[in-house]
Amino acid sequence: MEAKIGRYEVTKRIGRGSQGSVYLGRDPTLDRLVAVKVLTAGDAALNMVDADGTSLEARISSKLKHPNIVPIYDAGECMAGPYLIFEYVEGQPLSEVLKSRGAMSIEDAVPMIAAILKALSTAHAAEILHLDLSPRNVLIDADNVPRVMDFGLAQYVSIAREPKEFASGTLRYMAPEHFSSDPIGPWTDVFALGSTFYELVTGMVAMQGTKLEQIRDQIKSGAMNFEPVKALPHGNAFARFLAGAMEKSREGRYADCSTMSEAFDLFLEETGLAGKANTEGSSHSTIDFLLRRMQRTGDFPSISRTLSDINRLTGDEKEANADKLANVVLRDFALTGKLLKLVNSAFYGSRATEITSVSQAVVFLGVEQVRMTANSLAFFGHMKSDSAILKDSMTRSFLSGLIARALAQRAKLPGAEEAFISGMCQNLGENLVIFYFADEHEDIEDLQRREGLDKSAAARGVLGVGYSEVGAAVAKTWNLPRSIIEAIRGVPPGALAVPKSDDEKVRDVAVFANELCALFQYREQAEINDALDELLKRYENSVGLERTFCQKLVFAVFDKLKQFAPIFEINVASNGFCRAVNAWLEAQAESGEAEAAAPKVVAS
Repeated sequence: MEAKIGRYEVTKRIGRGSQGSVYLGRDPTLDRLVAVKVLTAGDAALNMVDADGTSLEARISSKLKHPNIVPIYDAGECMAGPYLIFEYVEGQPLSEVLKSRGAMSIEDAVPMIAAILKALSTAHAAEILHLDLSPRNVLIDADNVPRVMDFGLAQYVSIAREPKEFASGTLRYMAPEHFSSDPIGPWTDVFALGSTFYELVTGMVAMQGTKLEQIRDQIKSGAMNFEPVKALPHGNAFARFLAGAMEKSREGRYADCSTMSEAFDLFLEETGLAGKANTEGSSHSTIDFLLRRMQRTGDFPSISRTLSDINRLTGDEKEANADKLANVVLRDFALTGKLLKLVNSAFYGSRATEITSVSQAVVFLGVEQVRMTANSLAFFGHMKSDSAILKDSMTRSFLSGLIARALAQRAKLPGAEEAFISGMCQNLGENLVIFYFADEHEDIEDLQRREGLDKSAAARGVLGVGYSEVGAAVAKTWNLPRSIIEAIRGVPPGALAVPKSDDEKVRDVAVFANELCALFQYREQAEINDALDELLKRYENSVGLERTFCQKLVFAVFDKLKQFAPIFEINVASNGFCRAVNAWLEAQAESGEAEAAAPKVVAS
C-alpha cells in the first residue's frame, strides 16, 4: 500500500469490511488525524463516480450534517480505487462494546437509542438511506457518544425504489424486503435499527440461527422472540416499541426513523424515562396532527373540556369538591340526563327514593364512581354516528368494560371501576379514527385485508401511529389516570407473564376483555372457539380463565349490556356486534357447554 493517498499520509490499517479497508491517516495541510477508507467493493454503485471523481458515498455523506454521524471531509481516487476521508473518531464499534461489556439496561441505553434515531431521522429527511445498519456500523467514541458511520451502502431514496438482484448488507439485520421483490426504503433502516436495539439491551441477536437459510427464513417469517426483552425492567413497553420496527410487512412498520423516534419519545413518556434522553425540541408531530384535526371537527372540543375538567378535579384528590364536580357535569345537558338515569337504574342497586340531582348522585355514588360513570357516558354520548361500523365498535367497548369490571371484581382488585373504564377505552383510538377519520379507517381496513396485518400495524401503516398511541394521547388530554393510559397502550407481544402489581392486573384484564370482544366482531362463528382457546393460552399466567367460565361470563355480561342498552342508545336487535355475540351464545347453549348457571356479575 502506498504511503500516501492523495495528500493524506497513511500510517496503518484500522479496519476491513466487505466494501474495502480503513486506514489511519494524517492530513498534513490541516495537521489532523483522519480515517481513510479505500473502496474495493465489487458493487459498481459504490464505486460509481461523477465527472469530478466524487463517489456515491461521498456525495451522500457530504449531505449528512449531524453530531451523531461521522462526517466526510474529502473524496478522491487512487490506484486501489475511490477513497473517502472521514473524521477520525477514537472509539469502538458497538458490536465490540457489546462483546466486552455485555448488554446495557434499557434505562442506560435510552440516550444512545435517542441519539441514533435522531441521526437517522436527519438522513431520512434528506432522502438518504443507510441500508447497512448494525452494531458494527455504530461507533462509540471516548465520551460514550454513538456515531453512525459507513454509509457505504447508502443510496438516495429516489434511486432505491427497486431492490438489487443480490441482497447486500449484514444478514442478521436485513429486512424481509431484501429477500423479496418488495421495495426498499426508510422502513428498511427501521427494521435494522429494531434488530440493533434488541441486541443492545439483551446481548442476543434478534435473528437466531447459525446457517444463512435459518436466519433468512426467520427474517422472512417475522417470527420474533420478544421474551428476553420483556423480562427486563421497562421491557414490556420496550417490546411494544420494537414490535413496531420489526413487523414483517413494511407497511406495518414505522414509516421512517423520524416516526420511529416519535414512537420512542412516547415510550419514554410511558416509562418515565424521558429525563434520560435529550428530548429538547422533540414533538410527536403525527399525534399532534391527528389531535389538531379532531379539535377542528364536530364537538370534540366540548367532550374534551368536560372529560378533562372531570378528571382534573378528581384525579389526585380523594375528597374532591362535590359541588365543583356537579357543576362540570351540569354543563353537559345530555350527560346530566344519562347520569341520573343510570344512577337510578338497577346497575347501582335499588333504593327507597329516586335521585333527582347531580349533587345527590355525587353524594350517593362518591367522587370516584361519578368520575368513572361520567367518563363512560360522555364518551358514548358524544360519539354518535350513523356508521354501523362505529356502532359495533362502541358496543364492543361497553361490553369490554363490563367484562373487565367483572374480572377485576372476581380477582378482588381495588380498581374495579377503573377496570371498567380501562376495558371500555381499549379501542378508544380505533373509535376516534372511525368517527373523525372515516377515509383513513377505510384505508386501514383495506391494508389489513391486503397484507394480512393486525389492526395496530395497519393503523401504523396509514396514520404513522397505532390505535393505542392515538387512544393514549387523547386519554392524556382528558386527564385520565396514568394507570388507565398505561392500560390503553396495551400489553407486549407474546404470552403474558404474571402481573407484578394491581395496575398490571387491571391492565391485563382490560386488554383481555377487549381482545375477547374483538373475536365476536372480527371472527367467523366457526373460528371463535379455537381463537378463544389461543387467547386463553396467551393470558393463562395473567388472567387465568377456563373456557367454560369465559363462556358463562359472556352470558352474564351480555345480559347486563341488554339491561343498559337503552341508556347507551344501543339497539341490540339491529346492532351487528350484538347479533354476533348472541349467535355465539346460542351456539354454546345448543352445544351444552355453557348452559349451567352463569357467574354472578356484581353491579355495584
